[in-house]
Amino acid sequence: MKLQNNNLDEMQEQKLLKIEHNGCWLAFWGLLAAILVQTILLDANTMGSIAGEWIVFMCLALYLCVSCIKNGIWDRKLKPNGKTNIIVSFISSFLCSMIFFVSSYVKYHSILGSIATGVFIFISVFVLTILTLSLSMKLYQKRISKIETDCEE
Repeated sequence: MKLQNNNLDEMQEQKLLKIEHNGCWLAFWGLLAAILVQTILLDANTMGSIAGEWIVFMCLALYLCVSCIKNGIWDRKLKPNGKTNIIVSFISSFLCSMIFFVSSYVKYHSILGSIATGVFIFISVFVLTILTLSLSMKLYQKRISKIETDCEE
């Protein structure tokens, strides 16, 4: 099969890349919203009810993370340091704990059980997030140093 030539000029190529970029992020956040809605509002208590969305969401998230680190990209605005990792871990832990707190309260109507669930989720997510971000930051820094040494040679 013969590959077709690119019929786009540079401006059209940039616009297409922007469209694809927006579509990727729309899919990412749309999948996250679908998972959250099904988990909280629709009483999706089994993994089977959100398995399809979860698999696509995780594949997309993993692809974005690996591709960015491979190309030496961390973030447009955030710096790869411990302070940022702690803040991001705290925010994600708080949001997850609130989601699980509300979900638990809606399902079981027990305030103490819901608080315990929220606290457990907060601690668990905080630890997992800080570890994941720290590992990613080390991989990123290692990749950046390799890219810089390759450029100097």
